[in-house]
Amino acid sequence: MNPLTLLYIEDDVDIQEIYVDFLKEYVETVHLANDGERGYEMYMLHKPDIILLDINMPKLDGLSLAKKIRETDKDVQIIITTAYAEQENLLKAIELYLVKYILKPIDFTELEEALNKAINELVLIANNGEPQREIFCLDENTLWYKDTEKLYTNENEVKLTKNERRLLALISSDENKVFTFYDIFNHIAQDNFNKEYDANQVRALVKLLRKKIPKESIINIYGEGYRFNPLNIEICKEQN
Repeated sequence: MNPLTLLYIEDDVDIQEIYVDFLKEYVETVHLANDGERGYEMYMLHKPDIILLDINMPKLDGLSLAKKIRETDKDVQIIITTAYAEQENLLKAIELYLVKYILKPIDFTELEEALNKAINELVLIANNGEPQREIFCLDENTLWYKDTEKLYTNENEVKLTKNERRLLALISSDENKVFTFYDIFNHIAQDNFNKEYDANQVRALVKLLRKKIPKESIINIYGEGYRFNPLNIEICKEQN
């Protein structure tokens, strides 16, 4: 797949600023708009893969905008946010084939789930319906199930801490990407705004995770960060 782009349409600039950095952990580029009409202009200009938009916006409300986009684009992934759980809006949203309908204030975990769901759907579209790789073989005895975020050794589940699970989920999201210390820190500290960046915390977390998985499954790229390094699934089949 090509690098993903996202259009975030929200009339409250302060709210928008809170989530921009988080969104950039999942997509290459984030475009911004602050009303429905400008949002549609940005959509036509950039044709993003994912749209995150609020229902209550000036000039053109979110549901009307989503409906207008859906008339010609069935593939773009749309996530809607709203401060009110109105039954009428929920029913209209169902008709628009949305990824998720999220109530404000936006919970980071819920937004993360929506983004992952949208990305997985885009992968299916890009692969003509073939699912993305969800099971990673780390050695002949160790498997990482990315979809359920569970680790097994000799068919026994290995208990992971929340941060160990987040780390493994992040780096397994792209086998070809080197995740910087800052990328990893931001991801594991996503629900703690006041936590100050500390690369040593990332190193310590990687060290702890390596005690539960084959050490070579996470490669240290000197001066950059870390990259995921699973075995080829066919090699695993041969070994088993």
